[in-house]
Amino acid sequence: MRRYIPILFLIILATFTPSNTQAADNFVISCEGGAILVDFQTSKVLFEQDADKRWPPASITKMMTAVVALEEGKLSDEIRFTKKATDQSGSKVGIKEGLRIRLYPLIEAMLIKSGNDAAMAIAEHVGGSEEGFVRMMNSKAKAIGMLNTNFVNPTGLPDDNQYSTARDLGRLAVYAMERKEFKKIVAQQSLQFVSPDGSEELTLFSTNKLLGRHPLVDGIKTGFTNKSKYCLVASAAFRDYRLIAVVLGAERNGVWLETARLLDYGFRKHDPLYPLYREFDSLVIEDTDNQTPED
Repeated sequence: MRRYIPILFLIILATFTPSNTQAADNFVISCEGGAILVDFQTSKVLFEQDADKRWPPASITKMMTAVVALEEGKLSDEIRFTKKATDQSGSKVGIKEGLRIRLYPLIEAMLIKSGNDAAMAIAEHVGGSEEGFVRMMNSKAKAIGMLNTNFVNPTGLPDDNQYSTARDLGRLAVYAMERKEFKKIVAQQSLQFVSPDGSEELTLFSTNKLLGRHPLVDGIKTGFTNKSKYCLVASAAFRDYRLIAVVLGAERNGVWLETARLLDYGFRKHDPLYPLYREFDSLVIEDTDNQTPED
């Protein structure tokens, strides 16, 4: 089902344009690829640092893959896993070739587990081919004002021609989180995944390690490749006030701390009643799992 971009997004585009939002108190985020903090309700940029620097988005790409699939696909459709889907490298859901999975739980698996096989299966089904789906991704990007972004695949696996910016990914996050299906999916810490024929029964855990650890975070998406380093787009809400934070190119465990610091900075600036839930400087989430080289 096609949805058209309302006039509201012309206003959102205007509010996302570069401005002098660097903090007067010299607040700095430790990352190479840029960072931005956005008021979800107004799309006002509260903080930016190299926000227009082009950077490989890695699996944050899957935010756009999900948006296009939710808007253009039929969620009850059963999708057959092709050899091309199962042959994807990096992080996988692990579905065998030939099995059929409904679109909606496959979108869940893609966003929660960051499965490249799931992303490719979705793209081939919804777009008719990977190339057709990528055209849809780029069309949607332009429609919502992502003017410094280009997609060449639905997974985020490395390609020199696939890039975005912290500002553009902030725009995408605001757009995506206005969709209740997307918002519900990215808040899940885990998923019981069962194929229609019962041959696949898996428990998938979110790659977003702030879920369940940061008291306010309820999404959204991680990304990692050797080139992009560690990237995170996060959503958090306190007293009905929601912030979107984007941190690109951080260190392995530092991405969690830097994102938490950025959110903490925004809430403290906005609300004098914002409580100190914890000392964020001591928030260290060790990646002890055997993460695949590229997710």
